[in-house]
Amino acid sequence: MKIDADQLFRKRLHAFSTEFIRYAQYMANGGVLFIAVFLTGLLSLYYRGIIAMIPPWFPLAHGLALVIALFVTRSPHRTFLLEADLLFLTPHETRLGGYFRKAQVYNFAVQSVGLFVLLLLLSPVYAGVVGATGAQLWLYWLVPFLLKGWNVHSSWIFLRLSAKKTERLYTLARFGLSYLLLAWVLSAGQFLSFSHVPFAGVIGAALLVWLHVQMRKVQAGLPLQWYRLLAVENRLRHRFYQIMNNFRDVPALQRQVKPRFWLTALTQLVPYSQANTARHLYVKTFLRSGELAGMYGRLVLIGAALMLLLPSLLAKTVAAALLLLMTASQLNGLWRQQSKRNSELLLFPVPSPVQRRAFVWMRSILLLLQVAVHVAAGMW
Repeated sequence: MKIDADQLFRKRLHAFSTEFIRYAQYMANGGVLFIAVFLTGLLSLYYRGIIAMIPPWFPLAHGLALVIALFVTRSPHRTFLLEADLLFLTPHETRLGGYFRKAQVYNFAVQSVGLFVLLLLLSPVYAGVVGATGAQLWLYWLVPFLLKGWNVHSSWIFLRLSAKKTERLYTLARFGLSYLLLAWVLSAGQFLSFSHVPFAGVIGAALLVWLHVQMRKVQAGLPLQWYRLLAVENRLRHRFYQIMNNFRDVPALQRQVKPRFWLTALTQLVPYSQANTARHLYVKTFLRSGELAGMYGRLVLIGAALMLLLPSLLAKTVAAALLLLMTASQLNGLWRQQSKRNSELLLFPVPSPVQRRAFVWMRSILLLLQVAVHVAAGMW
């Protein structure tokens, strides 16, 4: 069977783009997106005031290098592979070089958009507080993109490794190289420079040569790990569906349930009786939900950070109210899922009004807890 790698990649990319555009329309119509945009606008209004809170002793150039290095080192790879490819494409691996090269270009382009946004957000800090001008600003915009391209390429090669410990070692080395070069460039050559000897540049060059030699060995000696590539693709696709599920029910999303034994002990706070059956169900469903409990925790932490950073009481109140609305909207998804599942399978013989009251009770507890955390952070 003849394989046209270019046509196959275009077909897979077109299918994903069509799906993304469809869900993007749902995002544009959703209230959660409006709240997120409003919060971003509120934060930008006080951005300069937040920057002014940075103490003068803080090594800002090194801190910026650390944040950017974390971003450029993380290079997930979407390949648009499907389960059936393990059977039909693996015999044609030698003819799929063009397919995977296009996938790398796609990953670099998509991740560069996020990198551009990060650099745009941090540029007032680098230009206004550090005082970078001229060539330093050009390097600020150029070097991270070069490092991102190199990290996408090198991490793709190291995906051929079967031993995860070895891959983690190379990931740590890639991060070390990215941080050294960024800290050296952003500090105008002052980082680890003694007696006019740029040790950061020397160590970074040695790391680059060592990683290049290891990449050549891995690329020449190991084949593609198809099962691993498929696992990475499935994980990224699941994350995409998770994000879209915040705006619209995604039928293809496979729910993940996590044991979380250290959290399920909290259900013992609810008295064990027949009247509390629905409360036990919703509390355990929330705690074991792979995405809902994590989303709630992130919103509480983001809100606490905003309460600490925003200077005025009015801004804190508006931000807390918007986050409360966002959390309530996300928690309502649990009611929709559970009521739909129960109506289809009749697995839970408790009247719907009783279930509704149990859900409202749990949602009220969670929202009150969020308010308490935000008030405590705001009064700090």
